[in-house]
Amino acid sequence: MKPSRLAATFAAATALVGLAAAPAAASPPEFSFADCPTVLPAGADPTKWRCEEMAATGTIEFGTLPTVHLPMLRMTFAEGTLDGRFAQTFGALRAEPVRIPRSHLSMEFQYGGFSDFQSNDQRMGEVHLKLAVKGFGLPSTCTIGTDAEPIRFVVKRQTPTEVVSTNPLVVRFSVTDTAFTVPRSSGCGPFSRMIDTRLGLPSAEGNSLVLHNRVGIRGY
Repeated sequence: MKPSRLAATFAAATALVGLAAAPAAASPPEFSFADCPTVLPAGADPTKWRCEEMAATGTIEFGTLPTVHLPMLRMTFAEGTLDGRFAQTFGALRAEPVRIPRSHLSMEFQYGGFSDFQSNDQRMGEVHLKLAVKGFGLPSTCTIGTDAEPIRFVVKRQTPTEVVSTNPLVVRFSVTDTAFTVPRSSGCGPFSRMIDTRLGLPSAEGNSLVLHNRVGIRGY
């Protein structure tokens, strides 16, 4: 895998504002860094690591679900080097539910157990997610995607990375994925067929995710 060009951009900006040398100044209101991992991998040098908090909005469309505007989604993780190689530790995913049009159901992104945010010429990162489906009478286990069979998003750059702020470092960019597939619902009991029919699941093509990201970056 080629070195991450995005990571190189972050590293250059980090050097510019001295993130590795001292803690960042007061965070912008949109970034609290509260979910930054507090424990780094054994042997990691904290001065060579940073925490990144992504705040994103965008749209998703799959199956027979029309384009839905997503409320704020926040994802926090730490990344740096370990034994001279890129490494990362996931922090948390926080998402607000969104109503499924023409229904009394809502869906909410949940972490699916894997993330890799090292970018290269083909992608800006990969993250596995699932959608919790909520509504009256639905069991709490009802999801689209599971830890064993998540929705695998491999996002590609849609816009260049721009530096919004240097103290603390904040960048913005947009990403998209039009190649992900969506499995049938799982753990929904007698409602599974209704949900799958309503959303056109499983869905192997014609799906789309667009995220407009602002990322706050803080040193350790």
